[in-house]
Amino acid sequence: MKSRELHTTPVLIVSNYKIIPDKNGKFLHSFTPENTSRIYQFYANQEPIFKEGERYNIGYKVVNGTNWVDQSASAKADAVIPEVSHYVARELGEQLRECETRKSIERVDHSATDGNYLGKKYAWRIYGMFIARDTFDDYLNEIGHRMVPCYTDGSKSIAYKDDGIDTAMNTLIQSCIKVGKTGNRFKSKLLPKRKSFTIKGIPAISDKK
Repeated sequence: MKSRELHTTPVLIVSNYKIIPDKNGKFLHSFTPENTSRIYQFYANQEPIFKEGERYNIGYKVVNGTNWVDQSASAKADAVIPEVSHYVARELGEQLRECETRKSIERVDHSATDGNYLGKKYAWRIYGMFIARDTFDDYLNEIGHRMVPCYTDGSKSIAYKDDGIDTAMNTLIQSCIKVGKTGNRFKSKLLPKRKSFTIKGIPAISDKK
């Protein structure tokens, strides 16, 4: 997955929602956050995608000064959609990849010779920021992902093989089932030892543990 310089908003209230027909048969949707003049826009079918006056987290890219909404990275502020959280976390992770890989090479000492390995926290920052670090570690351990002993700043730890983590995270997301009608708790048959775990909403996704 290539970094596309995805940006995310804090919670905004959609206002001035407009749908204008395009000469190519598509429809240009646009709106502004309440009490601002900043315009967000995207192409879609004629039906409204967002509701006037409701709260959303919006994923968007800036192209030549225009904010183009990424619908797959946008959701109601009070809703946690696993696929959206995963998508946003991976976009942010790809933006961090070069830096986190370099830090792992510099700080993690291991003897594996069958590919690139990442220290635990560096792997999580690239692939798993939509869930807590301990959930990330428990899952890779549960599925038997390739890992080797290592030393990080002189302390014993574990390094994960880079190859395969992305696929493993995709599989986890596809297996998630919501626990309860509200909130951000989910369960998965791939994590049988956990009754539930948290998937972060867009505003909570960061490289902080």
